[in-house]
Amino acid sequence: MTMQNSQKQNPIKWHHQGFGDGEQTLIWLHGWGQNHTAMHRIAGLFKADHKNRLFDQPGFGETPIIENGGTEEYADALAPQLENGKSHIIIGHSYGGRVAIQMAARHPEKVKAIILISGAGIPRKRSIKFKVRAFVLRSIGQCARLADSIFNSNLREQYSNRFGSNDYRNAGELRTTFVKAVTENLTIVAKQVKAPTLLIYGSDDTETPPEIGQKYEDAITIARYEELEGFNHWDILDRGAYQCEALIRKFFQDLNS
Repeated sequence: MTMQNSQKQNPIKWHHQGFGDGEQTLIWLHGWGQNHTAMHRIAGLFKADHKNRLFDQPGFGETPIIENGGTEEYADALAPQLENGKSHIIIGHSYGGRVAIQMAARHPEKVKAIILISGAGIPRKRSIKFKVRAFVLRSIGQCARLADSIFNSNLREQYSNRFGSNDYRNAGELRTTFVKAVTENLTIVAKQVKAPTLLIYGSDDTETPPEIGQKYEDAITIARYEELEGFNHWDILDRGAYQCEALIRKFFQDLNS
């Protein structure tokens, strides 16, 4: 039995923290390399009037890894964790935004709306210089992998340690998942999303710049793009929590009207 088939028959249990009360449930999904605590501050602003469930995504915090999983597998594994017969609002930061998009496309019956805060998933524009450098490095990596297979060397690992990003080097067992994420383009998936979508991006975000949110707005049928001036990829969740809350509450008002 393969790992993926085993997980379908015996789905992993996602660790989560729950708090708050209300008819509507908000599902909070953190970014890469974090856990549910990254969403504490902003989720806490909705404690008085919403049920909040803050999840550790697979491989982070206390949730087991999905071997060789990608955003599709993450969405399929999250769906059974959500209460049947209800539509949830899924709020994802960075990598969590990728999973939110997949959830809305693959499990629309469980999704009332989605909110991406600095959501990733669509490649940004790159300069010719960057593309040439990336091509050269990719070619070197492929040669190193070939040399390892022929000579039983360790060139690929040396290459990764020198040229790989910090996230890649620290990914460990999640390297395959990480590579799948950074090489995927969710534009076509986003076009399948019918749930109303709010897109919040910081003007100073260099990890997932505003252009990604604007591309999502073009791809998703019902989407609203909002840009917060002076915030980056990380402080938008903390220093920008109240600004995000205001945009989210206005979105909720329009959603329920």
